[in-house]
Amino acid sequence: MKRILASILLLATIALLSSCNIAGVASYLTTPDPEQEALFVLPNVPTVVFVDDRRNVMHPVRLRRVIAEEVTNELLKREILSTMISPRDVMRVSATNDKYNTPMPVGELGKAVGASVVIYIEMQAFGLTSDGLTANPRTTCNIRVIDVRNREKLFPADSAGFSVTETMKHVTSNRVTTSSDARELAEELAKKLGVAVGEVFYDHTTGRLGDNLERK
Repeated sequence: MKRILASILLLATIALLSSCNIAGVASYLTTPDPEQEALFVLPNVPTVVFVDDRRNVMHPVRLRRVIAEEVTNELLKREILSTMISPRDVMRVSATNDKYNTPMPVGELGKAVGASVVIYIEMQAFGLTSDGLTANPRTTCNIRVIDVRNREKLFPADSAGFSVTETMKHVTSNRVTTSSDARELAEELAKKLGVAVGEVFYDHTTGRLGDNLERK
């Protein structure tokens, strides 16, 4: 009799634990993802994204264009802005001027391509590995939003700019030891930074613990 009672108690305990697990999973699935509000609402005027790498932290140089175009595409795709000027235009003006003169002020660059606002991205760091063997992709930039016509900074209040950092986790080491894989990884990191910069200007979900654990 005692053995029967013990078996019944064990089965009841297992059923209770299973129901708790099911309830926990159901709660996780039905709970909305946490959301981050836009940190700054951009005025809907002609805007251009300019990536400045005075520190020469990115190689090759075309990664500047990758970042700028990713930000541009994000803001257009999500209908944050109606009119955006190609980053190639402002990069061309900057490159031509830098050959013969000191760097143009950001506002003047924007004016030269017909932009009313410039999203200025100043690169601080960009790397795929810290020791040449272990993959540790990480990049940081400071961003500012400049009103071209009034020659003033719209965002952020801090004069140093708003810092954005992106990393990539669970990246296999072979992706930094071969040149072709490293180029591909650098472009992925640049695009990821572009998305992160774009997210500063619109509401977005931030994901939950345990998400995005796939191996790269």
